Amino acid sequence: MSIIILEGVPMKKIILSLSLLLALGSLSMAADLPEDGVYLNKDGTPITAAEEIPPSLSSAKMLPQTEAVHEALASLSHSSATVLRITINEDGTVTHAEVEQSSSSLILDQYAASSVESWHFKPARRGDRTVTSTASVPVRFISAMVSTPAAPKETFLKAMNESVRQAAERNGHPLISVKAFITSGGKLDGKPAALKGENTSMSSGDFKILSAYAEDCVRHWTFTPALNPDGEAISSTALFPVQL
Repeated sequence: MSIIILEGVPMKKIILSLSLLLALGSLSMAADLPEDGVYLNKDGTPITAAEEIPPSLSSAKMLPQTEAVHEALASLSHSSATVLRITINEDGTVTHAEVEQSSSSLILDQYAASSVESWHFKPARRGDRTVTSTASVPVRFISAMVSTPAAPKETFLKAMNESVRQAAERNGHPLISVKAFITSGGKLDGKPAALKGENTSMSSGDFKILSAYAEDCVRHWTFTPALNPDGEAISSTALFPVQL
């Protein structure tokens, strides 16, 4: 049997060293250390994955919506979401984004992924160091399919001046259709626009007078917004008849 002699090392010190190694070994096995290496706190203790501070969103601006995106939203029968798996760099920028769960629309999935690439995060931290991390980010799309159209809530006709009254009488008190954009909050957004529609026999001069009057009336109306199939209020364009 071989005997190993440790010269110059007191037995008490050996026992203490072995005890320390065993203690550190137990700590390492019990803690869930990061796969890409061990990070230490200022006091020298390992930082576990559970102790990592996750990234947080600081800026999330969506790209302008193209006509294709508008059409895709209008085709959604129900609100949906694209879930993206993203990689966030140490400086908080997104370096990679891929679809983890589809919204059921390829156009909306691509729009979400393109938008997220310009987002900015407060990066994840391990101790006093920023680190690369991954996260799942849902981008929700509200269906723009109109189930219940926007409608006037309170309407009234303004007093007619003489030129409007005469134009209305010359044309048999016509109905003027006015197109307007109503927000999800029931507010008129932008300038209403009268459509000539069936009033093809009306002179351009009379239509100019009556359309301006009809548009001015609609500006002072109140509205209930359109609803999508999920019962959510949505912005939409609608036609409103103004009987003169």
